[in-house]
Amino acid sequence: MHRITGALKEYDWGIPDGLAAWSGRSDGRPQAELWFGVHPTGPSPVVGTETTLADACAVGEVPILVKLLAAAHPLSIQVHPNAEQAARGYAHQGDTAMYSDDQEKTELLVALEPFEAFCGWRDMGTAARVLSELSNTDEAVRALESGDREAALRALLELASTCDIRAWNAELPSAVERARWNEADVAAYRTVVDEFPEDPGIPVTVMLDRISLDVGDAVYVPAGIPHSYIRGIGLEVMTSSDNVLRMGLTGKPVHREEAIRCLDWSAAPVVIRGSDHIAPAGAPFSVDLVREATVASGDYRLLLGIDGPLTVEFPEWEVDVAVGEALALTATDPAVRVRASGRAAVVRATA
Repeated sequence: MHRITGALKEYDWGIPDGLAAWSGRSDGRPQAELWFGVHPTGPSPVVGTETTLADACAVGEVPILVKLLAAAHPLSIQVHPNAEQAARGYAHQGDTAMYSDDQEKTELLVALEPFEAFCGWRDMGTAARVLSELSNTDEAVRALESGDREAALRALLELASTCDIRAWNAELPSAVERARWNEADVAAYRTVVDEFPEDPGIPVTVMLDRISLDVGDAVYVPAGIPHSYIRGIGLEVMTSSDNVLRMGLTGKPVHREEAIRCLDWSAAPVVIRGSDHIAPAGAPFSVDLVREATVASGDYRLLLGIDGPLTVEFPEWEVDVAVGEALALTATDPAVRVRASGRAAVVRATA
């Protein structure tokens, strides 16, 4: 049993003081993510010590990474590798630094506030109708109409070399509006164009579906599914990996060919609406949103207060866990009873 705090990440796309309620820091800087885990790029400090959870536990004892995420601006269009791709890519990347580790990255996001994202593939006919409203897209439209997503994607990524990409991007929201997509779609495209007016990755977003999550909704994103989170605050759970291959909407390094190689052309995200027990089929983790619950032993578990502190009762003692802290329980730690002030997240690694 280890009481830990999160490792704060201050990326440009974060919300100013967006995680202050949990990080305990309020300085006006963009707060993007708070990590609870053992990943080497952000291991969690153990409360009351100068060590981290990575010092206290073997990597295999903590197979998942839990994050609080706050997005004020769109994140990159990205894809995560599966286990085989990550192992091969990490071993053979040389000096390119495309991979942070050799692990698959599969993730789940639970909305703590309303959340917007591009995630998974949009129907090809629907995407083709918007692209047909724009210039220089004949090749991509033909590919979509013939069912060839990869050819359409490559054609859209080549647009920046064949036209004025800033002007093309500026026309996109109007094209979406003319195609009679809904107002939330139009607003999403206005957002990415305003934020990244010259980005060559924006045309790719036409091929991506847009989802809206209300508080308590979740989306499960297995490896290989393209996505770009647009805005909102959420709880993220993932395998213990930071492998991100980007195609656009970012100032960070972009590795389009490697990202394309890792795409799964048939997989789809799973959206779960309004459930307190979130356990997608095949996922290596589950999340329960509780106020009071018994948490069985046998797996790694992370207990995190969302709305306030929590008390964790062991067979012979109890531990108070403050807001912004979490309790990490290894598989050999006993069953416990959780009592929370407001919602708590019980995150469990599964086989």
